[in-house]
Amino acid sequence: MKASVERLRWVLAGGAALLLVVLVGYLGYGRYRALRTWKDILKRSGIHITHETDGYTLSQSLGGKTSFTMHAAKGIEHADGKVSLHDAVLTLYGKTPNDFDRIYGSDFEYDEKSGVVRALGETFIDVQLPGALAGQQPKNTPVGDSKTSANPPHSKAVGDGSDRIIHIKTSGLIYLRKLGVAATDQEVEFHYAGLQCLAKGAEFNSGQSVLHLLSDVRVTGDVRGKPMTVHATKADLDRQANTVALEQPVAQTQGRTMKAAHALLHLRTDGSLERGEGSGGVAFDEGTRHMTAPHLDATFNTASLPQTTKLTGGVVVWDDDAQRPLHGKAVEVDTRFNAQGAPTNMVATGGAQVALSDHKEGGPVLSREMHGDRIVATLVPIAHKTVSRLSEVVATGSAMARGDSPVVQSGHAPETKSTTITADNLRADFGLDAEQKNEVKKLFGTGHARLQQDAPLGAQQTSSSNTVDIVFAPQPTKNGGTTTGIASAVQNGHVVIHNVPALRAGAAKPNPPSDASGDHAVYDGTTTKLTLTGSVHYTQGDTSLTAATLVANQTTGDADADGNVLATLLKAGSTAAAQPTTAQVTHVTADRAHLTHASQIGDFYGSEAHPARLWQGASQVQAASLRFDQQQRTLAARPASAGGLVHAVFANTSEANGKNTAQSTKPSSHQGGESSGQVIKVTSAAMDYADIEREATFSGGVHIDGTTGQTRSQRAVVFLNPAPSASKAVPGEAKPASATLAEQTNLFGGSVQRVVLSGAVRLDQPGRAGTGEQLVYTAADSTYILTGTPAKPPHMVDVKQGNITGATLLFRSDDSTIIVTGGPPGSTQPQHGRIHTETEVRQ
Repeated sequence: MKASVERLRWVLAGGAALLLVVLVGYLGYGRYRALRTWKDILKRSGIHITHETDGYTLSQSLGGKTSFTMHAAKGIEHADGKVSLHDAVLTLYGKTPNDFDRIYGSDFEYDEKSGVVRALGETFIDVQLPGALAGQQPKNTPVGDSKTSANPPHSKAVGDGSDRIIHIKTSGLIYLRKLGVAATDQEVEFHYAGLQCLAKGAEFNSGQSVLHLLSDVRVTGDVRGKPMTVHATKADLDRQANTVALEQPVAQTQGRTMKAAHALLHLRTDGSLERGEGSGGVAFDEGTRHMTAPHLDATFNTASLPQTTKLTGGVVVWDDDAQRPLHGKAVEVDTRFNAQGAPTNMVATGGAQVALSDHKEGGPVLSREMHGDRIVATLVPIAHKTVSRLSEVVATGSAMARGDSPVVQSGHAPETKSTTITADNLRADFGLDAEQKNEVKKLFGTGHARLQQDAPLGAQQTSSSNTVDIVFAPQPTKNGGTTTGIASAVQNGHVVIHNVPALRAGAAKPNPPSDASGDHAVYDGTTTKLTLTGSVHYTQGDTSLTAATLVANQTTGDADADGNVLATLLKAGSTAAAQPTTAQVTHVTADRAHLTHASQIGDFYGSEAHPARLWQGASQVQAASLRFDQQQRTLAARPASAGGLVHAVFANTSEANGKNTAQSTKPSSHQGGESSGQVIKVTSAAMDYADIEREATFSGGVHIDGTTGQTRSQRAVVFLNPAPSASKAVPGEAKPASATLAEQTNLFGGSVQRVVLSGAVRLDQPGRAGTGEQLVYTAADSTYILTGTPAKPPHMVDVKQGNITGATLLFRSDDSTIIVTGGPPGSTQPQHGRIHTETEVRQ
């Protein structure tokens, strides 16, 4: 669980998507400001005409209301029914006398038969703004209209900045009085609020109150002090429906571009943008960043700032940046904004995912990605609430987050470690670092949480739990910089950890994998320690361990187990499921244990009252402390105090038939080899076991108690037969490092071969007692050899033989024969004969 999910900033990739989504409202607003003026043309029109001059006048009324008025300073009638008009003004009236638009120019031609008015030369159109924007007009007095003057207000140049009228300039205009349609195929131009609009050809239907800009529609200018351009192949402005429809619009501002096949803008009665729709290949581009979607829906507040945007039909976002390429997609993306137009919430649904790569010069390629059925990003407004930063990202439904981090190894090129987190739900919290840059602070996963780390050389660690809670903090790097690392990680509920070690240099294969489980797991990034609590279970190869608590140092590999420690060691070639009760299994119980990875030493601790205990079959060792040295293949047992004792039991078993007969109390005949069923109990101040020599050395006062009697001495060595299935070892040659603890020690896997006691030896058997300096017991034939020194020869008192003294005493525990010699066994000194005594015991 060394969960260094360093720099999980791949979630910031969502920021690119948000930036482009904001562009929807921004460009839409600019497009609205340019196109709204055309909307207002239609708002006031209709088919009604009302206007007066002192010259030629033509007026038409429908339903008792003036709908159309044409007035000229001078009119010349021709024989063909046409009238030439000079300084003419056409006024188209709406529903009220104050609701009107005007068309005027120097020369017009009017055909009375066809009802066609044709403008000759440059023509101007005055369009009034909506009353909410322009303020109240003088009642019944159109702007620029006077009963005493026939001259139109030509002094008002196009774009003179009037806050009540938009002045439009064009040429080649034709007005069809019967149809109420004015049209031109020439360029149309107008200015308003810092925007210039140009189009090739226009058509205005006063009956439908619709203005059609026929082709090459162009809007340029500044919106909120920022330059903007909008191009469209066609535009339709419906003043009654308050809509602006654009064909193939392309909006650009500050290096950002938005385009679509079709766009429809809905305006409020006050002229502000209410909502917008885009369809057919909606696309956003900003430098190397791009976003596409089949459809866009957006809503705006009364200040024409975006409130919501919704991209549907399959959203795709990507970045072509050579250093940080990005790719993401979702079926739908919804975004909400505050009153100042800054995004506050983004929801991506339908297989949402985002992935990016970081190509740093001289370093490995670092990739990051995030998946989920639904991804919700929360943003916090900053900079007067007009800009937002990422605050939280929540992924639900098969959520996954993955990131790479650099791994620098001495003498090797930088490599990467990949960290993957999956859960039913993932939440990432973000904050600002010392440089005021956004970075991940916390990561929380619930429901089937799983953390996997893949490191170089095949190392892999996975952990699963019900929940995972990770806190990140800046950490220094070797080159003096900083990176984001794990400060702490907490996993709760059915924690399971699987670790595959890296392949060590020169090794044919890696160390066996390890598994650990518990109810809770806590990782401390400062100490790199992982603490497992609650029914902890740990296994590695043939070794397993249970405890109340396990603390593993992820840097050193050391581990501490505490509380009801139970370790199980299996003999080489076996498995935990195969014959768990046979003598090939070694168990250890203790109050606590410490495992040192570098030296391969395991220390098990208890107390004098509750000693640590090791057993294999019926053989066992008990002491306040037990130490395993895997490399030296030794076991050391020590008491906790000077008066403490070590207890050991060695049981001769019959392994030929695979059955454990250590509990048998039936003595076997010495005829035919090794004694079966004998139990030897040893008590001393210390014990040292060497598996290569198969020797257990006891010192500090030894007491041996067996089925054949009791012995005491200062020192004793128990020699074991090689276990039938144990690997053959060569003294001085170390086992491969990949060997398990059980394979390297194979403790007490064989039966007792012989026992050698020395120093103040005393023997007590039923009906027999002896003393000497050395006693050798051979289990194969149950024989004893008792020796002493010239000054103090061995002595024995036998109820049948009486008192016996000699250089060497040889006897068996199961008969009354005692062989006495004048010299030690194998000595070249003359022997003094043999005594054989048989005594009949009276009833």
